[in-house]
Amino acid sequence: MHDAIDDLYATFAHCRIGDDFTGCDCCVGPEHSARLGAPPLRELTYEELERYSRKAISTWGNVRHFKHFLPRLLELSIEHRDDFLDLAVVFGKLKYGQFDSWPQRERDAVNRFFDEYWEYQLDDPIIGAFEDSIDTVLCSISNALSSVQRFLDVWIAKRTDNAKRHLAAFILNNDDTLLKKGRLSNAFWDTTGQPHTEVVNWLQADAVYRFFDGPDDPVLIDDFAYAWPQLMAIRSALTATQT
Repeated sequence: MHDAIDDLYATFAHCRIGDDFTGCDCCVGPEHSARLGAPPLRELTYEELERYSRKAISTWGNVRHFKHFLPRLLELSIEHRDDFLDLAVVFGKLKYGQFDSWPQRERDAVNRFFDEYWEYQLDDPIIGAFEDSIDTVLCSISNALSSVQRFLDVWIAKRTDNAKRHLAAFILNNDDTLLKKGRLSNAFWDTTGQPHTEVVNWLQADAVYRFFDGPDDPVLIDDFAYAWPQLMAIRSALTATQT
């Protein structure tokens, strides 16, 4: 991912922090802004940027300032995925900042990062069947982009043991709300949005059914084994609600 990160820094290098980086008077003092503007961007730590990541654009700085910090925020999301108050809020600042209207080069750099970040997450080993790392990342990306279909296509094409375990965990993290309400469980999903519809439809696709080698797939052991019957139940329940 190093090249994608370097590309982010190069692409957004023109977005200087300037002397107009201020926040809401009631919660962001001049010293807070000065503290973020002083160090070289690549040296800012998660601890220094976490508060800003929640307030960016809405109550602290504008879109230009957010673009300035964006390469470092995305870089920190690799190591600190689970440390941010919620990664969906961080990534969601892109949509809040009207990412779809940004210059093409800027959008390309961010999309390249997300593509490589997704591959990295799919390759990341998990042990527990109820780990929610892939659920967190997919939901967070859905808060940034207008579609997640390409990420689902990459997932289904991967067919590695790690990718299968992530799918099993994703099913087990969402089975209850899918069966009872027809929606994904993470509260940061916009259930009226295209990404949510894409994921729900994808779970009903034959490609997902064939992704596992049936209930006897070697990956589906211990708690992971529960994913197969739950997938069958989800497919049946979702189909019933659409007929």
